[in-house]
Amino acid sequence: MDACSLERRGISPTVSQGAPVIRPVGKKSELGRWTKKRFKLFRRSLYPLGVELAKLCVASLGRSGYERWGRLLGFLAFQVLPKERNRAMRQLNLALGEKYEPSAIRKMALECFQSLALSGMECLNMQRMQKHEILGLVEIQGWEHVEQARAKGKGAIFVTGHLGNWELCAAYVALKGFPMNVVARRIYVEELGRQLVSMRQAMGVNTLYRDQSMRLMLRCLERNEFLGILPDQDVRRVGGIFVEFFGRPAYTPVGPALLALASGAPLLLARDIRKAGRHRITVDPPLYANPKAPRQEEVRRLVSLYTKRLEEFIREHPGQWVWMHRRWRTRPS
Repeated sequence: MDACSLERRGISPTVSQGAPVIRPVGKKSELGRWTKKRFKLFRRSLYPLGVELAKLCVASLGRSGYERWGRLLGFLAFQVLPKERNRAMRQLNLALGEKYEPSAIRKMALECFQSLALSGMECLNMQRMQKHEILGLVEIQGWEHVEQARAKGKGAIFVTGHLGNWELCAAYVALKGFPMNVVARRIYVEELGRQLVSMRQAMGVNTLYRDQSMRLMLRCLERNEFLGILPDQDVRRVGGIFVEFFGRPAYTPVGPALLALASGAPLLLARDIRKAGRHRITVDPPLYANPKAPRQEEVRRLVSLYTKRLEEFIREHPGQWVWMHRRWRTRPS
């Protein structure tokens, strides 16, 4: 077999000392990896600058103005981020392609970029708003379930998704006078993470991190506080199981189910939807864990139930979910 044939198979042929070595085809060069890493670091370094520019934009424009800018930023992101754009359209097509035409799929993908940009602009603006102004943006349905959970003294676990402006859900609960904590991931851009924590603190929301001890979260529930968790993403570093999501097995965090079993606190499924410059937050009746059921079966039941409900929320407003996220990245072995 000649050297070319060996090379096509990805095998380096044997050579005598001093002769040129034919490297396996398809392997990335050190220079390529270095360049990609540096570009990623450069892109991340621009995020804080983008936040500061967005702050200036929000401060100088009225509400209608920053909404227009938010949609423009979302449109630009859709154009200049082909990898994320293509992933969003591909996943939308897999999930909803039987129901929608390709043109509608592309439109929904654009909407999800614009919704994410709008949420960012809204969060920046909320830091400048008075309490009554923020509460006035929201129409709430199912608030009685929140009050009933608080009255029972075991706290509650809000389960929502990256839909609409999910940060507003937590802010609304806190501004209504209820102790609110959110379980979040650490942001790899330090300045961006500080901005997000600062925004939550201004609303009265405390930030916990998902790599912290679950005991810390249980203490919040023991103090009759609320937790907010978003289990709609594929996160390899947290415990999860595969349940059906849009007809495909999706690796889904089990944290809310475990906390409900350990504490007796109810799960409150909630969602925020943006409509005509306002927001509608809906809270479902409480979902309780059955402590007498076999543990693994009960965890699967709860995870399946809240994943199915989140899917229903997303189907109603697909343009407001984060389809650019790699939701089906992890696959069953």
